[in-house]
Amino acid sequence: MNAERRSISPAPRASSAPATPGVGTEFDTEYLLRRFPPYRVILYNDDVHSTDEVVRALCKSVPSLSQRKAILIMLQAHVTGRATVVICAREQAEYYAERLGTFGLTVTIEAAE
Repeated sequence: MNAERRSISPAPRASSAPATPGVGTEFDTEYLLRRFPPYRVILYNDDVHSTDEVVRALCKSVPSLSQRKAILIMLQAHVTGRATVVICAREQAEYYAERLGTFGLTVTIEAAE
C-alpha cells in the first residue's frame, strides 16, 4: 500500500489585532438625514385630561421618556399650548403619535427643521 502523506496547514490568520466594532466605519450623515429626515411629535394642550393622565400617557407611549421629562413636556404644553415630545424618524413619529392618540390626546407630527 502506497499512502500519500499530505500536510495540512492551518488556516491563515486574518490579523493578530483584536477587532473593534465601528472602527473604520464611516457614516454619511448628510445622506442619512436626506434619506430619513427627522420629524417632531407635537403634543397640544387640552382641558379634558388631568396632568396625571397626560404624564401617564406620555410614559406609556414613548418608553424612552422618564417621568420627569414627561412632566416637563406636559407643563410646556399646558403653558404654551404645545410641546415637542420627541424628534425621531417619520415612521417612529407616526407610531408615537398614534399611541398618544389612543389616550385621547391631540398630537401631530411635523418635519423638524
